[in-house]
Amino acid sequence: MFVLRPRPTELAQGMTRRRWLELGLGGGALAGAFVASNAGGATPTAGAAGFGRAKSCILIYLFGGPSHIDIWDMKPDAPDGIRGEFKPIATNVPGIRITEHLPRLAKRMDRLAIVRSMGHGDSSHGSASHTMMTGRRPRALGEVGPTPEDFPSFGSVISRLRPPAGPLPPYVALPWVISTSTNLVPGQDGGFLGQGYDPFRISAPAATFDFFPPDLAVDKALSPGRLDARRLLRSTLEESKPSFDPRLDRDNGVLYRRAFDLLSAPEVVRAFQINNEDPKVRERYGMNPFGQSLLLARRLAEAGVPLITIYWPDRTEPAAFINNGVRDNVAVAAWDTHGHHVGATPNFPMLRDKNLPPLDIGSSALIDDLSDRGLIDKTLVVWTGEFGRSPRVNGDAGRDHYGNAFSLMLAGAGIKGGYVHGSTDRIGAFPATDPVSAAQFAATLYHSMGIRPNAEVVDGLNRPFRVAEADPVSALFA
Repeated sequence: MFVLRPRPTELAQGMTRRRWLELGLGGGALAGAFVASNAGGATPTAGAAGFGRAKSCILIYLFGGPSHIDIWDMKPDAPDGIRGEFKPIATNVPGIRITEHLPRLAKRMDRLAIVRSMGHGDSSHGSASHTMMTGRRPRALGEVGPTPEDFPSFGSVISRLRPPAGPLPPYVALPWVISTSTNLVPGQDGGFLGQGYDPFRISAPAATFDFFPPDLAVDKALSPGRLDARRLLRSTLEESKPSFDPRLDRDNGVLYRRAFDLLSAPEVVRAFQINNEDPKVRERYGMNPFGQSLLLARRLAEAGVPLITIYWPDRTEPAAFINNGVRDNVAVAAWDTHGHHVGATPNFPMLRDKNLPPLDIGSSALIDDLSDRGLIDKTLVVWTGEFGRSPRVNGDAGRDHYGNAFSLMLAGAGIKGGYVHGSTDRIGAFPATDPVSAAQFAATLYHSMGIRPNAEVVDGLNRPFRVAEADPVSALFA
């Protein structure tokens, strides 16, 4: 199912129509003006390594908080009760070791970079997710829901400052919206930029891996001429009717324009037709929601979509791949491995049997596919969650939320392969060297996409905000 999901919230966001007229901007000039003023120019980062190398970014969001100490930052010499059950294995880069349950990625470590010194101190799924998907802490901490005043997501900022040429959607998210048991997770949408900068959301029906949006299937009776006539009619009606809420008109106008553009662009429609892929390629990614989401992300990046976010499937999913054919209804985020006391599978069997195998298979296939197609040098790939897991194993054989230290992984677009940035202390509790903040992570992503950290977006009160409150981690770029 294809979803353009408007939020039932008051749309007091963005610059007013009067302000746009005062600036003398309109239509295509608007995007160009923002790119010219905010994404380029002579600045300390504009000529730096990696700046603007990425034409697309695939952000793989492992919702729930993957255990850094069991995956990327293992502590085999730590005391019992901390080091865990898994063993580290050598990778194809001497001196870098990761979990034994990522053997395929271990063989591709020369194309990957690991940041082991992330930390922001927030251990709530909601507010920590906002922080890691926007680079900003939200106004309220805890298991909070989204608000119209939230800072916009990475994809929304990129949609505003570096939109694609032509009819491509600038920001796609799949396979569904993520939520806690109480709220939608903030940081997934346009925030104060408005609904016009929300992502195109793509969902696959349960028990299928067909992501083609039925809304893109144009009725055969609707010829290109009739479609153009409808576009003109709507434009004429919009210009003639009185405006009761310019902000609502603005957001609706953006959504309608994108819808018409998509319907009239067969090359865009083809990008979503994952069924046209060679069956052997599909199988290489893994016939599961995560693997097929990665394959669709590759197709969208190849077509030129700037930002594609993949949320780890945390709802009902076809489970033949991971649980002996028995459907597994995951009520909470799949990487949230507390243990039995919250009704979840304990940390080690959850990682070993369910999460790490599809992560390893799909991610390694993505890296190979991007490389084989000549896309790796212009596609940034990021794997992250909202936080890590506690160093100490709890009484339910799980690990708890932990925002003081965690890891993330990157590849492509000039990222230095075979590289580990930063370290944590002997038990993985706190960064020990080269700590990296969420703001630095955001600046690094924007830097790769050709957007300076001092570029600005404005909220509904016309207040300017830097897109990132820090500088990029320059050591990550070759």
